Amino acid sequence: MRLHYFGHSAFALENGEHAVLIDPFLKGNPHMKGHSLPASLKLSTIIATHGHDDHLGDAPLLAKQHQAPIVAVAELATMLAAKGCPTIPCGVGGKIEHPWGWSRFVPAFHSSSFEGKYAGNAVGVVVHMDGVTVYHAGDTCIFGDMKLIGELYRPHIALLPIGSCFTMDISEAVQAAKLIGPKWAVPMHFNTFPKVNADPLQFKAEAEANTACQVHIMQPLDTWTVTAE
Repeated sequence: MRLHYFGHSAFALENGEHAVLIDPFLKGNPHMKGHSLPASLKLSTIIATHGHDDHLGDAPLLAKQHQAPIVAVAELATMLAAKGCPTIPCGVGGKIEHPWGWSRFVPAFHSSSFEGKYAGNAVGVVVHMDGVTVYHAGDTCIFGDMKLIGELYRPHIALLPIGSCFTMDISEAVQAAKLIGPKWAVPMHFNTFPKVNADPLQFKAEAEANTACQVHIMQPLDTWTVTAE
């Protein structure tokens, strides 16, 4: 499984045959200025953790272009379907089986709106592809049930926001990594805008000193090949 990072909270999981795009904030993302998705990505599914522009981003356009359904909570899925997007509505705790594996929405503590209207709960998502399980925390603070997410799904990789202001900061993300217990933690949602500036090297140093996980810092447009071993 290959993990692609596009800056902010935008990632793709890809195995050559299928690609799953999470929170595809591309246009307007300063990390993606002058760049676009790799042409080799064959989009099968798009997952939106919530409706804010810096997460839903280009999902409606890409869904129509690729006929790739957007997995979203019911309220947001209904809004997107009304705009002609293929969607898969899903609730918190809901598991969806896909041709490439499965996804399951888990809690996150954040708000969600789309075009100025309430868009249901914000969520995190656990995604499983080719034997690798990835937990994308979405926009959230730390919360105690991250430990339960770790116990239930045993993610190999936890994608954790560190930018503060709208999400947890570095110190909370370190504690989140301790609760979840992944093999690797990857920082996200930082250095996109001044309000979310943070030092990923500080997160790496503190997390590796205080947890059992390794921190893999990805730069925008990086690709990381991951195996379950």
